Amino acid sequence: MKYRNLLLLVLPICTVFLANISAQTTRYRRTGKSTWPRIIDGNTNRVELNLLYEFSVPDKTPVMRFVALIPRTIRDRQNILDMDFSQKPSRVFTENGNVYAEFTFVKPKEHFKLQLSVKAELFRYDLATALRSREKILSKDLAVKEFLKQETYIEKDDPKIQQIAKTITGQDEIGTVKKLYSYVIGNLEYTGLGKKQLGALKALQLKKGDCSEYSDLFVALCRAKEIPARVVTGYTVRFDKIPPKHHWAEVYLQKYGWVPFDPSWGDVQNTGARARAFETLGPPHIYLSHIRNDKMLHNKHFYFFTYWGDRASLKDSIKFKPLTARHRTD
Repeated sequence: MKYRNLLLLVLPICTVFLANISAQTTRYRRTGKSTWPRIIDGNTNRVELNLLYEFSVPDKTPVMRFVALIPRTIRDRQNILDMDFSQKPSRVFTENGNVYAEFTFVKPKEHFKLQLSVKAELFRYDLATALRSREKILSKDLAVKEFLKQETYIEKDDPKIQQIAKTITGQDEIGTVKKLYSYVIGNLEYTGLGKKQLGALKALQLKKGDCSEYSDLFVALCRAKEIPARVVTGYTVRFDKIPPKHHWAEVYLQKYGWVPFDPSWGDVQNTGARARAFETLGPPHIYLSHIRNDKMLHNKHFYFFTYWGDRASLKDSIKFKPLTARHRTD
């Protein structure tokens, strides 16, 4: 998803790292055979993610602060094998389970770039995988209850959403989630990437939206049924011109723990394909965040920057490439 950057006039006080130094890399290893479909490459499920941030800064902008979400290892979703920054971050920190890299630039050049390269191993995990798994990944974290609450863009307490939720019931928990998923697909029209965030209620009123609105409405309906659910921010791994920024959802099922669903991906005419999409995700996903309203990013997605001085701008681009055997880091 592409959103307009939020630009605030603030003066952060922090030391700048101007040298072109690679950050220390951390390697992980996971044993066992992956079950990803051969979407990325016929022989591997490992990819390299390359993020490029291009800054344009007027002469009278002495300080800029930039914070970006970076991928983390998540059990049965992804292993981060290697990560490299073109400039060393002032800090890398964790908040609410998300990982961020923060950079502060003092007297930056008029035009400069920041690059992030990530090598990752991706694993298929969806409802079909969870149903086959012998080991159930149940959360012992009380924070699961946080994903039952109303929040900005997820208006689960609104009377209209509550009324719809009351009319939808399945034979069991998964059956109810499937009917909620089908309701979202049947009542929204995919409009392509939107310029504004609408949220669940507005999407319901307008009966349209992009992946954000599909996910927001699905999560709001799940929460209205007292089923914990959350919006996920990340990328779909693609090698075409379709923007990879994406939002999908995770639902906490009592027997299986957190399970991902992608409502916008399932909005297809073919009923068989729609049914399969409920149980299986589409293109491989790289997870970044499970926080819908991220205070670290001033409620934006993917990244946030502030500056002191004249107006600065930022353009980002994302590219993937498959990793063959000789690229692998074990």
